[in-house]
Amino acid sequence: MQLWKTSLHRLRQDWQHILAIHLAYAALGLVLFAPLLGLLGRLLLQLSDKPALADQDIAWFLLSPAGMVALVLLAALLITIAGFEQATLMNLGAGSAGGVHLGTVNALRFTAAYARFIFPLALRLAVRILLLTLPFLAIAAGIAWLLLTDYDINYYLSEQPPVFWVAAGSIGLLLLAMLALLAYKLAGWSLALPLVLFAGITPAQSFTESERITRWRRRQILTVLGLWALLAALLGIVLLGIIQQLGAWIVPAFFDSIVWLVPVLGGFVALWACGNFLVTVFTSGSLAYLLLGCYEAWGPGTATPDMHALAQRDAASGWRLTRVRFALLLLGGIATASLLGYWLLQGIQAEDTVTVVAHRGAAGAAPENTLAAVRHAIADGTDWVEIDVQETNDGEVVVIHDSDFMKLAGNPLKVWDGTLAQVQDVDVGSWFGPTFSAERVPLLAAVLEEVRGKARLVIELKYYGHDQQLEQRVVDIVEQAGMVDDVAIMSLKYDGIQKIRNLRPDWTIGLLSAKSIGNLARLDVDFLAVNTGMASPGFVRRAQEAGKQVFVWTVNDAVTMHRMISLGVNGIITDEPAMAREVIEARTELGAVERLLLHTAVLFGRPVPPGLYRDASP
Repeated sequence: MQLWKTSLHRLRQDWQHILAIHLAYAALGLVLFAPLLGLLGRLLLQLSDKPALADQDIAWFLLSPAGMVALVLLAALLITIAGFEQATLMNLGAGSAGGVHLGTVNALRFTAAYARFIFPLALRLAVRILLLTLPFLAIAAGIAWLLLTDYDINYYLSEQPPVFWVAAGSIGLLLLAMLALLAYKLAGWSLALPLVLFAGITPAQSFTESERITRWRRRQILTVLGLWALLAALLGIVLLGIIQQLGAWIVPAFFDSIVWLVPVLGGFVALWACGNFLVTVFTSGSLAYLLLGCYEAWGPGTATPDMHALAQRDAASGWRLTRVRFALLLLGGIATASLLGYWLLQGIQAEDTVTVVAHRGAAGAAPENTLAAVRHAIADGTDWVEIDVQETNDGEVVVIHDSDFMKLAGNPLKVWDGTLAQVQDVDVGSWFGPTFSAERVPLLAAVLEEVRGKARLVIELKYYGHDQQLEQRVVDIVEQAGMVDDVAIMSLKYDGIQKIRNLRPDWTIGLLSAKSIGNLARLDVDFLAVNTGMASPGFVRRAQEAGKQVFVWTVNDAVTMHRMISLGVNGIITDEPAMAREVIEARTELGAVERLLLHTAVLFGRPVPPGLYRDASP
């Protein structure tokens, strides 16, 4: 208890310097991480020889040896920056404890003088954490591979069979064991940094010495760290919860004034950022002072002659948060809020020109990818119907999303293993309702005939590693139906749609993506189908300036539909085409204020779609 009392007292005394130090290291992290991430992205693009990379390419890179190395290096950099910040805060606290008022600048100088020791210490810590966690993560990956790869991943996520819970439980227990072991080891290493700073212990010896000192005090340290983590979490929840509630109370009062609404919203975003910053200031400062208190109680000493000399040389150089500087920071926050508000305003379109794309047909009203869903989508007034296609064992192109029938019928048959007769013997409609028990997996040719003259068709090529001539067969079927002008082709796999481009250069093709590195607008496609998280005003503008249309998926609530349309997207991919049509019609009666309200309403709560859907993946 005395440890907490002393640490919090020091924290209150030094809060101005702690804030300034945290701000300095936050800026340093931004300066270092931003270009490194940019360089990493450029390297990935150069290795791929493509102008942009989407979901699958990024995932495979991160899982590759080079990707793992990159993640490890970034994690090591993060740990190193955190180590230097903790060292600076400990120097500040140790100086105060010894009657030496270092101030911000001198604390940073003292840390810089010990950089040659802190840096190898941080690297050793990163390596130790990596070596400790990798075996657990490898075993977790092995469990997932053994138990969750027999069927399509969508089956496990949506149906959650017993094997899913076995895998989830096993992996969860494994990760809990990893975290428990990591916490135990970190408690043993908790005094390594102050030993290097104040006791002259080398980085190589500091971990062993820290474990020796804390051998019989692990429970005490774990209790201190546990309470620290709990207090930090509660502070974050309370402070950010208050800001959120204030926004819910105050922002609606400005709904009638477009001039004030956007800056107010920007102000609350800035306030939220400040709240997060203050929480991290407390978290970093309290951790440093608590560990310093543990070192003072159990270690060989604190302040050093070097610290005294440095303070005497330049005692007045410490940075202080004066009223003037606080006012400048406040004005900076207001300016940021104003700029954010202007950015939001710039992203709102005045006129709507949007296409409705029925996701797997009207999947909210009928079983996905069936003729019933296609017919319902047409009746709902959709412009396009989106379907998924694969090849059967005997070379027929059928309409189905998953690699097997576990999700739809509890049948483990793989599409590529079954003949057309076997695939169409499976009931893919009863799961939705008894009235759809007659629904079967349709041929692509049958869907083309169903939409002829009524709607246009988006065909997504599904690749599970067993395709033979999918692209050529799709081309042949579309041309045989005489519907080239009414068809667009898309896929998550860029190489697949490029095969379509090579076969038929004039056809409309598009790329699906949920994440990207580089400029997607530079890819050789006609449209981009992205999730709502990627559809920022800047992304939409850049894509359209490059001549690409932008479609967003899978949008099943009216509020998000309004927001996406306000961003100026070209199309809405939805399981609810009737709702999308109603939203588009309703917007014709709305003014600018009402559109802005709908655009920002999502900030104050997540809209709930009207129905439950099998899955929303592309």
